[in-house]
Amino acid sequence: MAEQNVNLILKQEEKHEEEEVVISFSTIFRKLKRYFAVWLMVSILVGGLIGGASMFFTTTSSNPVRAVVSFNYKGIEKGKNPDGTTFDWNTLKAPRIISEALEACEMDPALLEPVRRGMEIEGKMPEDAYQRLNTYRNVYENATSGQLSAANAMLDVSWFSTQYNLTFNYKEAEITRTEAVQLLNAMLDAYRNYFYEQFGYNEALGVSLSAQDYKDYDYAEAVDLFRDSLKQLNRYVTSLSNDDSTRFRSSVTGYTFADLKTAISSIQDLDLDLISSYLSVNNITKDKVRLQAYYEYRIENLERQQVTDQETLDAIQAAFDSYEKDQVIIFSDSVANTETTVSSEEYDKLINRRITAQANLSETKQSIAYYKQRLQTLKKNTIANSEDKTERIEKDLEKVNKKVNEMIELVEKTADDYYQNVSLGNAFNVLVPAAYDAATTVKSGISKAIVPCVGAEALIFIFYIGYSFVAGLVDGTKKKRAEKEAAVQAAAAGAAGAAGGGDEPKDAPASDAETKDEPADETDKS
Repeated sequence: MAEQNVNLILKQEEKHEEEEVVISFSTIFRKLKRYFAVWLMVSILVGGLIGGASMFFTTTSSNPVRAVVSFNYKGIEKGKNPDGTTFDWNTLKAPRIISEALEACEMDPALLEPVRRGMEIEGKMPEDAYQRLNTYRNVYENATSGQLSAANAMLDVSWFSTQYNLTFNYKEAEITRTEAVQLLNAMLDAYRNYFYEQFGYNEALGVSLSAQDYKDYDYAEAVDLFRDSLKQLNRYVTSLSNDDSTRFRSSVTGYTFADLKTAISSIQDLDLDLISSYLSVNNITKDKVRLQAYYEYRIENLERQQVTDQETLDAIQAAFDSYEKDQVIIFSDSVANTETTVSSEEYDKLINRRITAQANLSETKQSIAYYKQRLQTLKKNTIANSEDKTERIEKDLEKVNKKVNEMIELVEKTADDYYQNVSLGNAFNVLVPAAYDAATTVKSGISKAIVPCVGAEALIFIFYIGYSFVAGLVDGTKKKRAEKEAAVQAAAAGAAGAAGGGDEPKDAPASDAETKDEPADETDKS
């Protein structure tokens, strides 16, 4: 197959010369094949060097450790905590959280401040808020002068993030990347525990109920102490039961909230009433005068509470009587139009408040009657404190104290299980935990090496193509030039030969060898 060339003629105006440049594709292809092995080796070497350097700096440099968390509960979209207070994302790096994490990781507590300075928290804008702001911006830009005020009102929109990126720059803390990953995950676990303690079961409730020692009080006062503790516990369980729509049964304790209320009532109605009646019948006390003063104080205090409860109930009842639900009139083709009312959340709240106020008032009245009856009994009967009766009361009170403490523990565990798995089960989630393993390191090194490696390989490939092209161009031009010079020399030699041997027939041109030998032959002949 004949070789195909492209001839380019370059003119030099000053020398009035023409220079022919030959592009020989076959020569360029041969150059590509010749330098292919060199290009391949250089590409592999450069790629290996860049990849190795990237892996080295990835594993040895203090790149930040990252995690992503999210909050999902009613009120977070308005920047509120589950209890209605203002949400503060900086709590994620509060000193308490960092201290607990350092303790869990067995690290130096002195790292608290460097770790806190190295933590950065950034909220992510919700997608719906982003779309809403874009829509409002378009409305504002297209609004006419008469609609400008309405457009400005629409632009008054705020948003609160439900997802947060946590970045831990651990260089200042002078710890390894593995320790930084461990510490950040420990902080997330500590915050989860804090979140459920703060907005789930009120741990202070259990502490306050079990903090007082019943032995410091008179027998009747100890009974009242247990009764008040059980009332608080019963109210707390009732509030949980009202919020629960799943009839939750704890997998930890096996109790439902209804079971807990029944257990609490049994202690109140059986154990405490039995002890109270025994005290009243036998008039057992440590100090009659002190006990009488206690009863009188409780009666006065409860009577004042009764007045407050009654005023509260009257105010709620007045608001309830004057409240009117929203009405909707449905027009139709019939003679009579239909009127209906729509449900109102405020109306339902008034009903619940009225029920609660009525229950509080009734409970206060019962307590007043109970203490008046006790006071009368104490004044009429004489004190009969025998050792047997006193010992029996003390044993009964000790049993009740044990039951109350067990009940507090059951309520705490059941409520904690309910908040973590039902009420606040998805309230706090770690979407992307901090991670550090071999696969992650290799992946990070490869991802960081892609851009420089591709750039270097592209430059090497361009150099390889360019060098092969130029080398092929030079060789093709030299070859063509050599062929041209050889043709010119041959033509010149032919012309010289023709001038020296003009008698020789034209159809029998002598070769160079013959031309050179002819003079010798003629000499010999002569």
